[in-house]
Amino acid sequence: MHDVICTVLEHIVVSSFSVRRNWNRLTEQPTSELYREFGYIDGLRVFTSVFVLGIHRLMIAGIIPLSNPEYTEEVLKNPFLVDLCTICIVTVQIFFAISGVLLTTTVLKDIDRKPQLESIYFWEKIKNRLIRIVPVYYFFLLISIVGDELPGVEMGTVGYKTLIQEQGRCRKKWWTNVLFVSNLPPFGEERCSLQGWYLAADQQLFLVTLLLMAAFWKFPKQAGALMWTCVAIALAIPAGIVYFYELESSLPIRLSDLQFLFMYQAWFNHLYMPGYSNMNSYMAGVVVGYLYHQHKHNKLNLDNSMLYTILKKARLPLLALAYLPTFIFYRYEIPRSSWLTMTHTILYRNVGVLAGCVSFIECFRNPPGPVRQFLTSKSMTSLGKLSYSVYVLHVPVTRLVLNWFPQMIELKLLDLVWMLAVLGGSSYLVGVIVYFCIEQPVSLVLKHFLPDKRKGKAE
Repeated sequence: MHDVICTVLEHIVVSSFSVRRNWNRLTEQPTSELYREFGYIDGLRVFTSVFVLGIHRLMIAGIIPLSNPEYTEEVLKNPFLVDLCTICIVTVQIFFAISGVLLTTTVLKDIDRKPQLESIYFWEKIKNRLIRIVPVYYFFLLISIVGDELPGVEMGTVGYKTLIQEQGRCRKKWWTNVLFVSNLPPFGEERCSLQGWYLAADQQLFLVTLLLMAAFWKFPKQAGALMWTCVAIALAIPAGIVYFYELESSLPIRLSDLQFLFMYQAWFNHLYMPGYSNMNSYMAGVVVGYLYHQHKHNKLNLDNSMLYTILKKARLPLLALAYLPTFIFYRYEIPRSSWLTMTHTILYRNVGVLAGCVSFIECFRNPPGPVRQFLTSKSMTSLGKLSYSVYVLHVPVTRLVLNWFPQMIELKLLDLVWMLAVLGGSSYLVGVIVYFCIEQPVSLVLKHFLPDKRKGKAE
């Protein structure tokens, strides 16, 4: 009996780490109805991830020692670059919205299939999500804790700033990352694994939205009222935070804040990182998922909706109004609690995700064109599957690469270009290795040892 168990366990582990099988998982395209409707999201993830990585690479110019710091100061005075850097918040909001869309559509579809769900269904959703995200995240958290003590890593000239300081923070605050609370204001100072804030916020919003989905299941007649109440609350929270703390209307980028990775910046700690302040983006995705569900059941006719028609036509003007004037708030001292600041706050925090969600709705209402066909291509689907690993690892990989930089460099535009290419390429290369060695195999092993309890009950 013992030999049989050992043989089965060995087979599970070996098959989970099979390169051929994991390659097939990486390159195969799903055939479900949901994928046919939202498969383009994989390609969208690729481009938004590359943009986020690019912005993070530009931040390096404010962190590493430079012989010409005045160059970076001049760059930050350029109105176009100010608008480009501050618009990066839209990519994060789109990621939150995507999570809201996918969670809502899958849960509502499951409720349709089996109206008499049990509470274990929602616990299984949480467990499966943790199985998917925890292995890679915790592994690179461990890498940050070990720091310069990794085998083969020698301390470089800027290693203290890139490795040792991060190591010290992570040895103090690792538990905030493990519990997915590192994004909350009480833990803002000396934050470990900065990129973990997004995973923490997404996890918090996932739990809140799952609770909302449970309410939809329990009280189906009140689902619409519950959803729109949550939307109203989500819209009010960011505006209330800006007014109460007298914050800037848009993302502030200053060299003094870059040096400390924004850990002591009030706007980041109170508005950018907490899950509750990003609830508007997640709820926008929930609305799209809910409308998609209504559309599939022929309960939705947006052609006769004046509000939707106005929103669809006003997307570009609103985007220009929300993001082009951002540099004005850098160049001129505008009172924080003035009507101008509050108006720009509302536009800046909501227009990007609103335009994105209107585009999502248009996608499921219309047949795919050339752009959506490209985004759902096999190459985009495969790269999209690497997006999570690449996001988690790109900061630790960047720290290791920066450790080998000379003590002082003279930064030029060409240097920024090659740094973007080298660091971006290395992140995706390591991402492939991580996908085959950690993300897929460890998740599969955990699924074997933590089986779905719903299947057991059904059997």
